[in-house]
Amino acid sequence: MHILGHSILLGVCVALLGKSAHAGPLRCNSSDNVGIPMPSEFKKYQDTYQKNIRASLGTRGCTNKNIAVRKSWDEIDDATRLDYIRAVHCLAAKPPKTDKSLAPGIVNRLDDFTYIHINQTNIIHQSGYLLPWHRLFLWQIETALRDECGYKGRLPYWDVPRFSDDQTKSRVFDGSMTSFGGNGAYVPHGLEHIILPGLVIANFSLPRAPGSGGGCVTSGPFANFSISLGPVAKPVIDPTDKYGYRANPRCLGRDFNVAASKGVLTWGNATTIVASEDIKALRNNVENLWHLNSHTFVGLEAADPFSTPNDPVFYLLHAQIDRLWAIWQGQDLESRTFAIDGNRTFLGLALDYAPDVPPSLATIEDPMDMGLGWFPKAKEGMPMTEGGRCYIYE
Repeated sequence: MHILGHSILLGVCVALLGKSAHAGPLRCNSSDNVGIPMPSEFKKYQDTYQKNIRASLGTRGCTNKNIAVRKSWDEIDDATRLDYIRAVHCLAAKPPKTDKSLAPGIVNRLDDFTYIHINQTNIIHQSGYLLPWHRLFLWQIETALRDECGYKGRLPYWDVPRFSDDQTKSRVFDGSMTSFGGNGAYVPHGLEHIILPGLVIANFSLPRAPGSGGGCVTSGPFANFSISLGPVAKPVIDPTDKYGYRANPRCLGRDFNVAASKGVLTWGNATTIVASEDIKALRNNVENLWHLNSHTFVGLEAADPFSTPNDPVFYLLHAQIDRLWAIWQGQDLESRTFAIDGNRTFLGLALDYAPDVPPSLATIEDPMDMGLGWFPKAKEGMPMTEGGRCYIYE
């Protein structure tokens, strides 16, 4: 980068530092740690995906000349990282578009996304809609960052397996001003069981093991970051605010759980996912090997299945999952692009607030609720290079 570029970057970094309070000294540049190299077996699948996607493109619409590239947060430059972080804060300063009668606690544009994720959680997890719904959700936030806040780049992903042994070595979590900050402050806490509201099965709960944090994020540009909606999945559910739609202003918290990453979120498991023999195996591998574990590692807000978008790193976390699905699809675009597996609800269970949603198999013709009056069919969330979307992962 030339001298002027360095000066601009330094000025932005100083400005960000001046707006945040931190527990200790922070740097604006991250370490040069490269992490665990991508193994040749995974690279083989990635190369085939990239080759097939590019070969499928024509000379109009999504082409090799205009296709956007989504990269690892560790591979984009500091200026792009700072621009992304700026845009996130920009959305956090904009008024919401969702009707406040639906969720009186909504404060800003980021809350619009958290609200619809809460609203749809029991339909878009452990179901046939997990992958297509979240693909469109990522496209929505990328579009908002670019169109409403002037972000120039594309949605990056958290290169999870590269740092599975120690995620704080990643530029995502190294605590610098070009990261998403680090862990939450340590608060003594133990194992708890969180209840998932909305299921007809009474008090359906999941165990949540304690991590090494539990308090507010103290480093990076999201220290003192304020959130409002949720939490939703808790040991005790308040019947007067079952889905956390009332205002609950608090800091962003994290609770890093090393056991959910080390030996789990590995290149080996990533390869197992992209090598899945069919869509059923893929979805099961994504859910059992990756999805829950990546949320569990970050912990606290990110580990709440409902209000998890409260943590801005959510979008990078799910971009990695979208990437794994994309690589799997790219092995055979003709037979895999529109493949679907799973029920219409969480584990096929009946929902107390949507009795008309049949607990049967999802189809690509089913409408999905993306919020703000948008109800695309599941099939619209499956291609990466159609329907106005045009991107590839590198």
